[in-house]
Amino acid sequence: MSELTKLARALEFCVQAHRGQFRDGEAAVPYACHPVEVMLTLRHQAGVLDEEHLCAALLHDTVEDTDASLLDLRKEFGERVAEIVGEVTRDEPERPEGIDKHEHWMMKTGLFLEEIRGMSWEARMIKLSDRLSNIRESEATRSGYKLERYRLQTIWILQDIPRDTHPGLWDAIAAVIDQDAASVASAPRYPES
Repeated sequence: MSELTKLARALEFCVQAHRGQFRDGEAAVPYACHPVEVMLTLRHQAGVLDEEHLCAALLHDTVEDTDASLLDLRKEFGERVAEIVGEVTRDEPERPEGIDKHEHWMMKTGLFLEEIRGMSWEARMIKLSDRLSNIRESEATRSGYKLERYRLQTIWILQDIPRDTHPGLWDAIAAVIDQDAASVASAPRYPES
């Protein structure tokens, strides 16, 4: 029997790490479907063929949402995969006392946008694929204020990730939120302090 490819091992790792987790919404969709969708979007819509980049897409939420560590990923998949996953992993701060939910959301969004500005091309490509998956899911599972807030954050992300990172992914995200490049560019920007 031949040894599994790195990508097949990443898929197994992803499914094991996210076992028992489900996507938000009415249907109990196993969470591992999301990183698989992100990897397939990166592969088929963005045309990425690099195995380590695709592995990082599969593993992009493991450190953030499971007990897996960057050290685990480094041992199993190598330095480059761990570095890319580390770039897209968010470490969200707890809400300080005296800060309301909206202020906390704005603070977390500001930190998130700052992280995006410093990401490598590989990490930004995963972030675009991730956002495309999440905004599609949000359109089906969120409503009212939560959906509007997520759409606004998406516009801010599109303002910070240059369209030429990948025009196809960028445009697909904009289309889901009924925007185009001109309307994203002219939308109010995140209010820097």
